[in-house]
Amino acid sequence: MKKLKSVIALILLGLLFVNLLMAQTTTTTTSTSKKSKTVRVSADYVEPKSDVIYYKGRIFVNIEEDKVSVKTSEMYVKKVNDKWKIVDIPAKAEFSFDGGSAVADKMTYDLDNRTGTLTNTTVTIIDSKSNEKITIIADTINFDLDNDKYSGTKKGGVNITKGDITAVADKFEYDKKKGELTLIGAVVINDSKKGIKMTASDAVIYTEKNDMKANNVSIELKVE
Repeated sequence: MKKLKSVIALILLGLLFVNLLMAQTTTTTTSTSKKSKTVRVSADYVEPKSDVIYYKGRIFVNIEEDKVSVKTSEMYVKKVNDKWKIVDIPAKAEFSFDGGSAVADKMTYDLDNRTGTLTNTTVTIIDSKSNEKITIIADTINFDLDNDKYSGTKKGGVNITKGDITAVADKFEYDKKKGELTLIGAVVINDSKKGIKMTASDAVIYTEKNDMKANNVSIELKVE
């Protein structure tokens, strides 16, 4: 009887150790049509199920193949068609990616396509044409890391800063590879270096030299 109790105690101790280990670090692998990748997660608490894994506490995510990392306090990783695909973060997240970073109240990330959405966010991106930082404050930003494309909106206007330029618009689209920043709706642009303040219905800023074109324009020039 004593021997049986000892065996049961050892089994329970082993299960406890496994649970603690899973809460500290978990590895999830996803296979995509493009390539396989490994999602490495450490957390204070983990609750794995067949189609979703729930994490809570001090969470750190690293996806080396995507050059992506996230810090947060609550997260779900969900299966779609029997494949780990969607990362859903309903809490504040610090998101780092190749050439930029963001802080958001919540975010989603598609492991297959390297796409996602940031909510109530401030994003900083290093522009590849000018090497200047572009800072964007928006209610929602959709991103596509494979194609280096970003777009978003904000009630009252998206706020954008790039060097000497500040801009506000209802909506923006940014193509990092082309070096084109498109502003749409109630556009206001201030270029302190050129001494220009401009309002327009829409505008495009070519980020390498900050050249612009716009429609339905009103311009103020500062002449010294």
